[in-house]
Amino acid sequence: MSIRRVKIVLLCEDSQHEAFTRRFLKGMGWNTREIRVEKSPSALGSAEQWVREKFPGELSVYRQRRQRAASALIAMIDADTRSVQDRINEFERACDSVQIAFRAADEAVAIAVPKRNIETWIYYLRGRPVNEQDPYPRLERERDCKPAVDHLVELCHSTGLATDTPEALVAGCDEYNVRIRPIR
Repeated sequence: MSIRRVKIVLLCEDSQHEAFTRRFLKGMGWNTREIRVEKSPSALGSAEQWVREKFPGELSVYRQRRQRAASALIAMIDADTRSVQDRINEFERACDSVQIAFRAADEAVAIAVPKRNIETWIYYLRGRPVNEQDPYPRLERERDCKPAVDHLVELCHSTGLATDTPEALVAGCDEYNVRIRPIR
């Protein structure tokens, strides 16, 4: 029997976050079989709260794993009406509440915070004008984000992001480039 080696743990709110991130990682050359997804169970309360509360435990597991193998942790949570920094601060407070040190600069721990929600990024990447205050409708099927994510991967491999890119998407790409890409 073979044991699957997980390199990346994705902690996310819902299936749309999972579909978006999986496709992005695959496009960036990661083996999707090396991703373990921890997704908020539906109908059990606030998904963003679930992600926040689960983060310190996953951070501890990441720290144990990275001693043995290259590993990463990616948390994705919608900003909703909050700022990206507010959400990151909430992760730090969640760690403080259980006496776990927040992520260090040299750790492959990224926090992506789509503002207002992940659909903002998808609609932007589909070429539609967006702002980070208005909510955008959910996709009919999660996999319908494929063309948008493929466009993001193309941008990452070639020209980079445009000047009109939503700030939260720029921050998410920076998180990937600074914290996750180096362990590739």
